[in-house]
Amino acid sequence: MKIRSGFSIYVLVVALLVSNACIIARAAMEGSFDRTLNVSGSVDLDVTTGSGKIRVRTGDNGAVHIYGLIRAHDDLRARAEDKVRYLQSNPPIEQSGNIIRIGRIPDYQYRNVSISYELVVPADTRLRSKTGSGEQSIEGIKGPAEVGTGSGNISISSVGVEVTARTGSGRIDLDSINGRVEAHTGSGNIQASRIAGSLKADTGSGGITAVLAAAGDVDLSTGSGKLEASGIKGSLHARTGSGHITAGGEPSGEWNVHASSGGITLHL
Repeated sequence: MKIRSGFSIYVLVVALLVSNACIIARAAMEGSFDRTLNVSGSVDLDVTTGSGKIRVRTGDNGAVHIYGLIRAHDDLRARAEDKVRYLQSNPPIEQSGNIIRIGRIPDYQYRNVSISYELVVPADTRLRSKTGSGEQSIEGIKGPAEVGTGSGNISISSVGVEVTARTGSGRIDLDSINGRVEAHTGSGNIQASRIAGSLKADTGSGGITAVLAAAGDVDLSTGSGKLEASGIKGSLHARTGSGHITAGGEPSGEWNVHASSGGITLHL
């Protein structure tokens, strides 16, 4: 009898826990904010979010337009509704002249909250953007651009000067970059096209494909995956733990190519 009673209590407790978990899971809210900031001249933009997407594209030279999509869940400290209402009234935006900071909010308000940003900025913009988890898309700015995510894909195109892109896990796509490029991913492929400067790219697991558009040194490395590079007019350092290496161009510096397991094809 005691065993049955204890078992019944156990089942009831588990059912209550599951029910509460479902209630908390359902207690989610969405909201948004929309702001336009006036600027003059080049813009220094810093964007960060713990969880969410970031998209940056170009528009009018005299304004920065910010759209934020908020997703929040209940927790033990605050209701999702209260978090959304607070962020709608007090969006995490700071401006000091042409210096703009987006995404800085206290930790206690940031728990179980994700904000995705869509930004329309002047072409003459310097960018630093970071998300803990989420993809990023950057297009058309002068730069430089420093872009990072803990987990998610990164796409960057038509940037006037140097670019640095980092993701813990995800694909990196780069196109039409007119300066030095650094790209790093723990796991994922890297595609770099029409790079008019030096290129350094490495991935723990994944392939790298690079097409150079001007003279610049190339440094490529992958733990497992194939490497392909064409249009090289500088030095080349290429290493792969497992995979084939194909490289072509007009050497004007040392070429050092190493494949632990895989073939090597050079077109000179």
